[in-house]
Amino acid sequence: MQHYDIRILKDDRHTSMLFEGMYLSDHSAIRAAKNMADGNTFEVWRGMDCIYGGHHATTSAPPVSRRRA
Repeated sequence: MQHYDIRILKDDRHTSMLFEGMYLSDHSAIRAAKNMADGNTFEVWRGMDCIYGGHHATTSAPPVSRRRA
């Protein structure tokens, strides 16, 4: 399982909501994000890599960094 950040975006491409979660694959993370977004634009990030979001990925900030103990 890998850690993913799901960003639901507003019309101006800024983050409206941020979800963090563990998923078995990129596909399952994208499917979950699609359900959460409920028709809104969204991005899915695995670490510093945007794995779903099309051209929106170049205009959005990368995921918030997390400190690990």
